[in-house]
Amino acid sequence: MASPTIPSSNVDSSTPNIVQARLPKLSPEFISQHYPSEVKLLHVHLVHRHGERTPASHRFPSISPRYWNFCAQGNRLHADFAKAVKVYSPNSETDKDGNNYRQWHSYMFKSDNPTNASIFLKENLSKAHGNDKSQFTSDTCGFGQLSDVGRRSLTALGTHMRALYTDALGFLPAVPRPGDNNGPTEDFYLRTTSFSRTFESLQHTLGGMYPNLPANSPLFRINARPMSSENLYPAYHCKISGWFHTEGTMESIKLFAEDYAALHKDILQIPSLREPFEAELKRGATHAAYFVLDTVTSMRSHGLPLPKEIDDELIARVSNMSAVEYLHPPVRSTKRARMQIGPLAREFTHTVVSAVEADRGIVTGKQRPPKMSIYSGHDSTIGPLLAIFGDDLAGSPLLATSATPMWPPFASSVRIELLKDSVSPYPTIQPSWAGDVSINSVDMSTIPHDERIRPLNVPDSLYRWAPRQANNASDVPFNPRATHDYYVRIWYNDRSVQLPACRDPGAHHTKLGPSVCTLDGFFKQIARFVPSESEFSQEYLALTNTKGKLSE
Repeated sequence: MASPTIPSSNVDSSTPNIVQARLPKLSPEFISQHYPSEVKLLHVHLVHRHGERTPASHRFPSISPRYWNFCAQGNRLHADFAKAVKVYSPNSETDKDGNNYRQWHSYMFKSDNPTNASIFLKENLSKAHGNDKSQFTSDTCGFGQLSDVGRRSLTALGTHMRALYTDALGFLPAVPRPGDNNGPTEDFYLRTTSFSRTFESLQHTLGGMYPNLPANSPLFRINARPMSSENLYPAYHCKISGWFHTEGTMESIKLFAEDYAALHKDILQIPSLREPFEAELKRGATHAAYFVLDTVTSMRSHGLPLPKEIDDELIARVSNMSAVEYLHPPVRSTKRARMQIGPLAREFTHTVVSAVEADRGIVTGKQRPPKMSIYSGHDSTIGPLLAIFGDDLAGSPLLATSATPMWPPFASSVRIELLKDSVSPYPTIQPSWAGDVSINSVDMSTIPHDERIRPLNVPDSLYRWAPRQANNASDVPFNPRATHDYYVRIWYNDRSVQLPACRDPGAHHTKLGPSVCTLDGFFKQIARFVPSESEFSQEYLALTNTKGKLSE
């Protein structure tokens, strides 16, 4: 699989920034170690957080500027978009009181706009700011807008994907191939949430993967869903899900009450944060740590000065308590994880199964899955995924003490690689979690979800297959070893993730180690988190009846 020439990586070798996502440094040694010649790559899921942005809201004017002038390129692109869809208006307006506003494309669907106004969301940029001397210019960003820094980060991510999967491994084509009748390329499945910052982040990822494409290149089809049917993040907009999330947050805060209280005390000692932070606490906010994190990480990412008290240690503590507020509930509760990220994990499972079937020649033509699926999401996409993968950084014992921020940085990425190796010996011992082999062939829906060894949408036909024989599922006996050529590896930024179910010697690659799961080990890890559509509906109805309160 390895190529003799390895392009230079986009990784900055300087001292790591505590709020910066890192990517592995590519080298011949890296390729030979992780992609030996006997291993074939079949499919890649890439899930990334959007790039650096301005704060989502303006809660700390005492330390942050009135005008964030980091959107020169972004504002030009916004204007071009507005002209293309014939809704262009001047870049800035002034209200009757002389306050400056900027109009920018915040959501892709009108129904997702909290103001229920046009697809352009007006942001007030004129809150009071002590001695702030920033000026409103054509480069001024709106709040929550992808900045030019973020655009560069996602372009770098795309450049890295090209260096690895195209130049080094030859897995992705050098130029996207057209689909049927010269339609959009079918090499990729592309998804974004309806926020403009994720849509534009995806655009820049593709720009890094395929720079300077000729005008006659095939189009990319980008899929998006309205917020009401989105599964790339928990349904915070829904009242029932909001209650459900708040209950989980309060329970997690209680588990880390001493650390949480200590952080609050230290923040209140910082003069520039005291007044706005106290206001959040009086308001009963359950995400007070996150509100601080949102501002300070945006400032650090854009090189803006922070008060001397806000050092790396404090940022790590704020990050970790933000993870308690938002990301810890699905770590602690299988049912919460099922509701927050289960439907997306079910989609991933379906694609993995389709890729295995395509490798076997069972599905062809339009039924074949793409080579790569790219999902452009949020921190609330990455965090729950790490939770169901059992990543150490999502684990509760580390949250209070880790010097490594738990919150996924801007431009963070998770990659799920489906691999095939028919050469290396398969583990000869049975995993400790496998139990009685006869359980493999029973109806998984009759088994409690915590005891399942594969998701419900993994069909029996995956195991009723024999090479070079007619693949009639009714004629081929169930064979639990039918998937033994297939493996899954998961990367988070610059490191591989060791799934707990795959640490067992019988559940990972005999040469590449615990970071490369057997396909069955991967299925076991996620099985309890992946509800069927009917199970999800039933569990959601139960939440409706209890106003979001969870009964484990």
